[in-house]
Amino acid sequence: MGSFLHAPVGTGVVLSLLLIAAAGTGCQSQTVTAAQLAHRQRTIDTTGLKDVQTIDVVKARVSPPRAWVPLNVKKTHLFTDMQWRSPSRNTGVGIAYVRLPLPLPAGALIWFAKQEYTKKANDGKLLAEWTDSIGRPWFEAENNKYHVTGYVVTRGFEAWIVYSGYKIATPPSDEELKVARRAQETIVPTPLAPNQAQMPTATAD
Repeated sequence: MGSFLHAPVGTGVVLSLLLIAAAGTGCQSQTVTAAQLAHRQRTIDTTGLKDVQTIDVVKARVSPPRAWVPLNVKKTHLFTDMQWRSPSRNTGVGIAYVRLPLPLPAGALIWFAKQEYTKKANDGKLLAEWTDSIGRPWFEAENNKYHVTGYVVTRGFEAWIVYSGYKIATPPSDEELKVARRAQETIVPTPLAPNQAQMPTATAD
């Protein structure tokens, strides 16, 4: 899935760890709706975050952490990834947008990502899995370099992997992790976001 980003969490690692975790849980689909996401957004603590932005390149809306650096967009024939890096350079939060050739079930996407990842590493492992109150399947996984927490949202020919993570060798502060998780919770795919036209648009060139 390509080389690791010059970032705290490599994009290939994010895709593979989260989807390997999903494979371990047997998760096949999710049923989160736009209404559920809209309700969830109204309850989020936005302390330490910027105003909501629309990032067209990954078709998502997000409130990025203040003072965190937006990294160059990573594009491959499989996915487009946008990530923000903390000032310590140890923590990241991001969105991987996947355009599917067919409206595949989550299981098929999981299988493909796992096959790609195991060509390069075999130390990925699932630590935990759960489903939140609006039906999003969450996963916690790591390998010998990175620890990642995230979830997958699918809609027809599209999928989004929303994640945060850090380098295992240099774990970040609790406050940095909290900011990452708060930003992660603000991320909503634009096809599932209400009132899109009313939101500011940010470029990510």
